[in-house]
Amino acid sequence: MTRNHSRIHPTVWLFFGCLLIVLWGCTKPQTDIGLGLRPPTDSLQVRVIDTTTVVFQTVREDSLETDELSTGLLGQVHLPGFSQLTAGLVTQLRLSATDINFGVNPVADSMFLQIRYTGDAFGQLLPQHISVQPLSDSLSLDSAYHSNLTVETTGEEWVANGSGPWVFEPTSNLYIGNDTLAPQLRLPLSLDAAQSILDLDSASFDNNAAWFDVVPGIAIQHAGGGHGVAALDINSGLSVMRLHYHNDSDTTFYDFLISPLSARVNVFNHHFTQGLAGFNNPEVTELDGSMRSHVLAAAGCKTRVTFPHLPSLIDSAGQSPTILKAELTVPVESEWGMKPGNPQDQLFVFLEREDGTFGSTPDQNAPIPIGGEYDAALNAYVFNMTSTVHRFMQGDWVGRNLYLVSSKAGISVAGVVLRGPEQDTPAKLTITIGT
Repeated sequence: MTRNHSRIHPTVWLFFGCLLIVLWGCTKPQTDIGLGLRPPTDSLQVRVIDTTTVVFQTVREDSLETDELSTGLLGQVHLPGFSQLTAGLVTQLRLSATDINFGVNPVADSMFLQIRYTGDAFGQLLPQHISVQPLSDSLSLDSAYHSNLTVETTGEEWVANGSGPWVFEPTSNLYIGNDTLAPQLRLPLSLDAAQSILDLDSASFDNNAAWFDVVPGIAIQHAGGGHGVAALDINSGLSVMRLHYHNDSDTTFYDFLISPLSARVNVFNHHFTQGLAGFNNPEVTELDGSMRSHVLAAAGCKTRVTFPHLPSLIDSAGQSPTILKAELTVPVESEWGMKPGNPQDQLFVFLEREDGTFGSTPDQNAPIPIGGEYDAALNAYVFNMTSTVHRFMQGDWVGRNLYLVSSKAGISVAGVVLRGPEQDTPAKLTITIGT
């Protein structure tokens, strides 16, 4: 019998049939069936409010806790529109090794205070004099110290007579003979001071406590002229006071360390200028910020933020609306202290506690980051305030305030002028409500 080659095998028909069924099942149905089953009330209505009253005030910092920070500040600088700032450092010098024996007939050859730079500096750097004096009072690593610390010294000047002034060079290596040293401030100290250390009773070097009884620490301060503030490394243990000496059998050196275990304090003094000059009157603690407000690091000033009318959003039944999002946008008017065109990279927002201290807002740990970074496109700082605004609206924090502060308040000289709520392009609170 002759085979018909044009006939399709049943197995092939079965395969194509299954394929068509699969393709038909995967095709999106072009139908509106079921779309009308959701009740209209399930659609969330969104309303945006950007007219909530915002009040700014510039508040003078009474002081900052500035002990045991990673960075020290030294020098004097004029901050246009803000302040004439003087910054100094008080620190312990710890023994690099105990039970030191300086040998027979030790004689001081030289002594230098060598403090490494972090690389940051503020203002035009011009030659200035520096003072180093031993403290008359002891410091304690377990104590809290503030930026307005009154520094008590013996009055003895350790900087070598006739030396200086110095220009801070935070990014330039230091060349001593054939040695290349990391960027650092290297201050020559008096040979008399060095010899007096070598002549101490050996028991003074048994431990740090015994050493602190003799030299509790030193104050490093601006002593006249010049301009600029340098940031110093006071946390790595690489900043030292190095005493070079020889004895009857050897020539060597010994280091006293500024280390993480050294009690140390940044000390600041401001003479405010222009719009902030009112703060030079001790009785003036705040200035109107409706047009512009200020934030200045180094225990300068901060901006208080209040939303006095938030409770008015609660309805007559006492129900508060659902806040989907609340953002505080704070435009920048001008800045000082950072690289040209770049205001300080972030501001923090702190909540005043019931005891008058300050802490983070509930948005600090919220799923949506609190923000506060400078947004160059907006020329503004933007803060997520969703949970915070909700609590204020419910009246949970009556009498408590928010404050905008520098993110590096104790270790920088950055400042920024913020546009107030009554400016063109003002600071404003934008609340997105779901109903």
